[in-house]
Formats: sequence, structure tokens, C-alpha cells
Amino acid sequence: MRDANEKLTEKGVKIFGVSRDSVADQNAFAKDQKLPFTLIADVDGVVVKAFGVPTMGNRGFASRQAYLFKDGKLVWRDLKASTAEQGADVLKAIAEAE
Repeated sequence: MRDANEKLTEKGVKIFGVSRDSVADQNAFAKDQKLPFTLIADVDGVVVKAFGVPTMGNRGFASRQAYLFKDGKLVWRDLKASTAEQGADVLKAIAEAE
């Protein structure tokens, strides 16, 4: 998503990353990865539960997923999102919806 951020922003997409990590861990990760978008620390798993994201392990790691909303409605989701291809996948979904 980082590498596709400019193209996604041009399409009006706002990216939010959510994980069960702490705020400090999120901040360190964002700095290390040079992320140009907001990360949300869902330590209690409220967002993960609301979206029905599967978790694994003792710490409840959430599986990688992507959601695309338009006008407040879910228009696309990827339940097995690939880190390397996620930006391209979202751009393709936007092109198909236009």
C-alpha cells in the first residue's frame, strides 16, 4: 500500500492500517517502513471483531485483509491480501468499479 499510495491518493483513496499492535509498535513500524498513511492500534481487537477478521496465535494476530468503501458502503474486500500486490489489487478493483 505504501508503494501505491500516490496512485491511490489520486483516486481519492484514504488508507488506514489496523493491527492488534500497540501504539508504540505501530509508530516504530510506520517510521521504519516510511508509511505515508495512518496506522490504528486495535489493541483490544474491537475493529478486528467488528470486521470478522480471523486471528491466530496466543496474541491474536489478525490476518491481512483489505477493504474498499465508497460513500460509506463496502464495495470490495480481499480476505487474503498480499503485501506485495495489495496496492495493485485495490487499483484494479477501483478500475473495475468505475
